[in-house]
Amino acid sequence: MLGFAPCRTGSCPTLISTSDDARTWQQRTAPRMSSTPDQTKIHFANKLDGWATDGQVLMATHDGASMWWRVRLPGAIGSVSISKLASTDRYAYAIVTYGVGSTKTTQLYSSPLGEDSWQPVAGVAVPGSGGWDIATHGSAAYVALGVIHTSIRMWSAADGSGWTEVQPVCSVDDAVRLSSTKPDDVKGMCSSNPIRGYMQKQLVESAGGAAPVVLGQAPNTGITTGFATASDSTAVVAGVGAGASWLHASFDGGTTWETPLTIPDVQLPMLDLDFQDATHGVVVWGGPAWSGAALYRTTDGGHTWSQLTL
Repeated sequence: MLGFAPCRTGSCPTLISTSDDARTWQQRTAPRMSSTPDQTKIHFANKLDGWATDGQVLMATHDGASMWWRVRLPGAIGSVSISKLASTDRYAYAIVTYGVGSTKTTQLYSSPLGEDSWQPVAGVAVPGSGGWDIATHGSAAYVALGVIHTSIRMWSAADGSGWTEVQPVCSVDDAVRLSSTKPDDVKGMCSSNPIRGYMQKQLVESAGGAAPVVLGQAPNTGITTGFATASDSTAVVAGVGAGASWLHASFDGGTTWETPLTIPDVQLPMLDLDFQDATHGVVVWGGPAWSGAALYRTTDGGHTWSQLTL
C-alpha cells in the first residue's frame, strides 16, 4: 500500500506490505514522488514487478520494491498524465495522455514484464484529453479509451499483445470502468448524468466477443469512483455523495443490489477498489488530499467490509 506520512520536509511517500493476511505490515522502500490527489497509483503484477505514478512520471521496480527508478515513455511529450496502471501475466500497461492543445492524445502504453521497454501500442489511442480503463485476466486484456461526450473506442487482446477493436460496452456519454474475471468476458460499469451526489450506473457484459448486454442498474446514490468484479455473479461499485461514501454490490449478476458499506457524514471518495480473488478485496477511503483515510477489506466476496489497522 502506497501513501504519504509526515516527515521533515512535509509529506513523504510511504510504502507498506503484508504477507500474512493483513495481520502485520512491513515498511518497504517507497518510490520518490509527489502527493497528487486522485493520481497517485501503485500496481504489482507479481512479487517482483511493480510500477507507481504520481500522474506525471512512471516509476518501476523489478526486485520487489528494494529499488525504484523512473522509466521513459517514448513519444509522450508535452503535458503528460498517467491515469491507469494494469498488467497481465505477460505485459504491463498504462493509459497515458500527452501533448499540447490540439495535439493531445490518450494512448495505451505497454511493456513486457520484467523489462522497461515501454512503447505506445499502435492504433490503441484516441485524440484528445481523455481516459477510461483497463481490465485483465490471465493473459487476456481489454482497454477502453475515450473523451466524455466526444469519443469511445475499445480493444481486446487474448494474448495481451495482439489487439483487436471491439464494440464498446458503454456509450460516448458514459464514464467507463472495466473488470474481468474470465479471459473471454468483460464487464463494464457505465456511469452517466451526475447530479448532486447521484449518478446513473449500468452494469453491462460482453461475453465471448458478443455484443454487450445490460445486466442491471446499480443504485444511483453516489458519484462513481470505482468498480470491480469478484466472480461472474459478484459486482461492486464505489461512490461518494448524498452525504456519505458508498459501496453497492450485486451477488446475482446485476439483477438485485444491496449496500454492504456506508460511511456517513464525511464525504470522501472510495478509491482503488479491487479484488485479489473471489473472496478477498480492498478499497481505500479518502487519502492525503482529504480529511481522513482508511483501508477497508472484505474476506467474504464483498458481503461485509472491515477497516484494517495499519
